[in-house]
Amino acid sequence: MAEESVGPGIVEWYGGGDRPGHRCGYCKSTDSNVSDGMWAHNLTVQDYQDLIDRGWRRSGKYCYKPKMDTTCCPHYTIKQDALNFKMSKSHKKIIKQFNKFLIHGKKKGEHDMPEGEESVKGGGADPGSKEETSVDHNSPKEDKSMEAEQIKKTPKPGLGADPTKPKCKKAKDLRREKKLAKQTEKRQTETQADNTEQSKQQKSQEKTLEDLLREPEQTENCAHKLEVRLVRVNPPSSEFRKSHRESYGIFKEYQMKIHKEDECDCSMGQFDDFLCEGPLEEEYREGGPPMGYGSFHQHYLLDGQIIAVGVIDILPSCVSSVYLYYDPDYDFLSLGTYSALREIAFVRELNKKAPDLKYYYMGYYIHSCPKMRYKGQYYPSFLLCPEVFSWHPIEECSPKLDKNRYSRFADPDKEDEGGRVDLDSVMILHRRMAMTYQQYKLLNPKTKTQHDDVVRKYAGFVGRSCATRMLLYRN
Repeated sequence: MAEESVGPGIVEWYGGGDRPGHRCGYCKSTDSNVSDGMWAHNLTVQDYQDLIDRGWRRSGKYCYKPKMDTTCCPHYTIKQDALNFKMSKSHKKIIKQFNKFLIHGKKKGEHDMPEGEESVKGGGADPGSKEETSVDHNSPKEDKSMEAEQIKKTPKPGLGADPTKPKCKKAKDLRREKKLAKQTEKRQTETQADNTEQSKQQKSQEKTLEDLLREPEQTENCAHKLEVRLVRVNPPSSEFRKSHRESYGIFKEYQMKIHKEDECDCSMGQFDDFLCEGPLEEEYREGGPPMGYGSFHQHYLLDGQIIAVGVIDILPSCVSSVYLYYDPDYDFLSLGTYSALREIAFVRELNKKAPDLKYYYMGYYIHSCPKMRYKGQYYPSFLLCPEVFSWHPIEECSPKLDKNRYSRFADPDKEDEGGRVDLDSVMILHRRMAMTYQQYKLLNPKTKTQHDDVVRKYAGFVGRSCATRMLLYRN
């Protein structure tokens, strides 16, 4: 598909990092969560890609960046290299449990009973069975007979070899046995070598993530059918409109039962603001994914009914996970992990059409919050340095974070090249006209000192690429 031109991003700076903080959902502090923010009226997908590569995230149209050296629970941007993803045993187990439910209708912990097997407490025999009553019980007559037989076998002194001991072997037989033992040992060594080689071949032929996810599709007469449907949110597609109310119903149940929110805190309006309204413009490029870039919902349909929704952004270099909500009745399926594995597989699928799209962004990694460390279990993953915005393997970052909640990952001599911005080249939107900040100052000479500090902070936070491309609204 030919590349389509899109308009510039337009943002309105809110700041906030200099004011007292607000409640933290992780450590439950009332006023120590500190961040800067801006309202994004609209963004190109490249704008947002560049922003998240400098530590930003969005919630609806509101974009925010934690003040890392001040906030109580530092949020480190994390990305996963989807093309080189290595499944852990727990990942495989979750997919197999999910497949077992789809294929056989069996939930986690349920087992099939083998044919003819009866459930007996303690795993022993039936108390009334013959096996129970006939073991180790001899009659007195049998006991006397066995005693007499034993007396017969007992040798008398001076009457030959002891019949209770083995006969002496000839030297020829001993040599033969020794030779056979050596041959047996040699064969065992060769067998072990063959087994090692077979094991290596089996490892090279282990099932991929895609193989495991496709198993139910290749099985006949499955108990359940799963369909994953991609729905464009902005602009809203017809499929999104048709499923909107059903999707909202799942969101409401999830928020109330899983996050214990009151009904008034999860209205349809809040749902739309949080997960449906977004700043990203629909965009298509030559060599891009067939569905284009922008904001989407991934519906997980079980037998035609939505049971989970993954909210994602498809960007030039990644699929960025925004949120997941699901029907609490299906909590036993570990949908959080399963959907993450599905999204990693989705990145790998998109990469075949869009080679630059290689990564899966999971939002923020919060090392100081144990329940948020699970994001580091998708190997290989990388954390963003909060000072120079370079990527570092999480296994190198963790020891530093064990010592300090806030840490720089880059070398001390490395600088933030993208943070160097010529203030006069920052783009401004004023009276519906796009202009440089230098032109804006000429039109508004009295406001120079008032705006310099704000524009400088904004430009440093969003970086040179975004500051010279996006339009910062100034009245």
